[in-house]
Amino acid sequence: MPDRAMPDWSDVPKWLLPRPTLEDREFWEGAGRGELRIQHCSSCGRYQHYARLLCSHCGKQTLAWVTASGEGTVYSFTVIRQNGVPPFDERVPFVVATVDLDEDGARLIAAMPALDPGEARIGMRVRAAFRRAGDEFGFVDFVAAG
Repeated sequence: MPDRAMPDWSDVPKWLLPRPTLEDREFWEGAGRGELRIQHCSSCGRYQHYARLLCSHCGKQTLAWVTASGEGTVYSFTVIRQNGVPPFDERVPFVVATVDLDEDGARLIAAMPALDPGEARIGMRVRAAFRRAGDEFGFVDFVAAG
């Protein structure tokens, strides 16, 4: 497939900046530091994302924040080919993937802006990449591993 010009994903409109809550602030701050922060349950040993007050697997309150490896496998994906909302209208086509992290139980949905849509595959190995979202926070994207 021919090389395509990569759109600039660094420009983040003010309305797209994260507005963290008490429950998810650590995720957004971690991404700003280049760390993928998720929750781990000491009762059942599983991990979760998005942040919650209770473990989504066992219902206990025994959660702590940990730094994930950032590695995972594409569970599913879609190619966004149309979007009339700036700045996405200038970025199409792009891949959005559901990624099962290597940490058991944690799954994220994130953009894969550097991946040519024709290269996206279920089962492909990926790793987290981080993009600034203002002064304190960041976004988590994924790139092909390897």
